[in-house]
Amino acid sequence: MTLKTLTPGTVLLVGALSLSAGWMAGRSSTVNQSAQDAPTARQRAGARQAGAADDVAPFTGQLRKRLESQPVNPPATGRNPFIFGARRAPSVARNREESESAPAPPPEPVVFTPPAPQVKLSGIASNQEGGVAVLTAIINDNGALAFAKVGDKLSSGATVVSITESAVVLMDAAGVSTTLRLQ
Repeated sequence: MTLKTLTPGTVLLVGALSLSAGWMAGRSSTVNQSAQDAPTARQRAGARQAGAADDVAPFTGQLRKRLESQPVNPPATGRNPFIFGARRAPSVARNREESESAPAPPPEPVVFTPPAPQVKLSGIASNQEGGVAVLTAIINDNGALAFAKVGDKLSSGATVVSITESAVVLMDAAGVSTTLRLQ
C-alpha cells in the first residue's frame, strides 16, 4: 500500500485509533500509580479510630448537658400525634351544664321557593313567507337564545300566544299570561 492509495476516510480511521490507544495506555499507568499511592483499607480504618475519639469527646459533653437540662416529661399542651391511646372521657362539669340547660328548640324549616324563570325579550324579527309578514320573537330564555313563533313552547313551559312589532304575550301552564315588551 502506498500513501497515494489511502483515502481520506482511512487516514481519519488510523488517526483516531492511534489517539485512542495512546489515551488508554496513559490512563492505565496513572491508575496503577494512584493505586500504589493510596492508603490501604486497614490504614484508613486505623486513622479513623484514632481521630474519631478525639473529635467526638467535646460533643459528647455538650450532648449530655443538653439532655440533662430538658424536663423529663414535657408539658402536655395538646394532642401528641406520636402517642396513640384511648380518648379521654368528657369532663363531668361540661356534662352537668349541658343537662341543666333547656334543650334548644329545633330550627324552623326553610321553605325553598325556586327562582322565577328569567325570560327577556331581546328583539323581534320579520320575514316574508308567501307574501305575508311572519314575526319571530328573539327571547333570552334562562340564558339560552330562542327564536319563537306563535305556538312555540319555551323551556319554562310557557307558550307564545301572540307576537306584535313591540311585544310578545306568553301563557304558562296555569293559564297566567305575561307580556314581554321591547325596551
